[in-house]
Amino acid sequence: MIELLAVAVLIFIISLTFSMFGKGGGELYLPVLLLMNLSYYKSAGVSLFLIFVQSLSMIFVYSHKHKLIDWKVAFLLSIIVGASSFLGGFISVGIPATYLKILFAVFLIASAIMLFLNKSINMHLGKFGVWHREVGKEKYELYFIHLSLTVAAAAFMAGMVGISGGGLIVPAAVLIGGMPLRVAIGTNTFLVLAASSMGFAGHVLQGGVDWIACTVLSIVVIAGSQIGSRIHARVKEKHLRNGLAAILAFAAMVMVVRIFV
Repeated sequence: MIELLAVAVLIFIISLTFSMFGKGGGELYLPVLLLMNLSYYKSAGVSLFLIFVQSLSMIFVYSHKHKLIDWKVAFLLSIIVGASSFLGGFISVGIPATYLKILFAVFLIASAIMLFLNKSINMHLGKFGVWHREVGKEKYELYFIHLSLTVAAAAFMAGMVGISGGGLIVPAAVLIGGMPLRVAIGTNTFLVLAASSMGFAGHVLQGGVDWIACTVLSIVVIAGSQIGSRIHARVKEKHLRNGLAAILAFAAMVMVVRIFV
């Protein structure tokens, strides 16, 4: 009981913090859940369920309250993310995980530095593949083809490593796609939902889910995500960039630690 209470408090803090940046918190849920007497497989199933519930909760706020989800882009990218992640996971057998983790950590750190410095990749992309978009009060030009290729590569690599890849999608949408940061964060909530739902479905079919833990902790996650996603609008974009950069850097360190664990 004490273990469940301690885990619930940590899950609430993670949910609140990550929801401010449109992320699912998967980098931290699994290590926290392992503090309970659950197997690794069941902990992974609970983690995916919590990410799924958190995503549903965030979508409600980011879509209806903030109006920051570009739905057309979200649906198209979700197809790319799903297919690429599946392909990456399918061919991952035989590839040394250490190399993949190092590569992923490098990309996370690079993205964190670019966001922190508020720099974009100033490539002369021209007008080919440009999609004029308008979401709420935001108007922007999206380099969809370039973004699609980048997201596909990130999801493919994430699928091989065994994570969602959301840590690369938001920076890619901002730095390469030209998407405003807040719209990228909002749109990513749907991508997190798409990825987590498919992963959780696989765990359900295999019977590796602790429904009691899912039920209790989902209430905590909903509370945290509702508070965090509503705070998002009050945070200055500079602080959002720096905060997201810090999360990416931390996720990179976690990935490096996993190399030796």
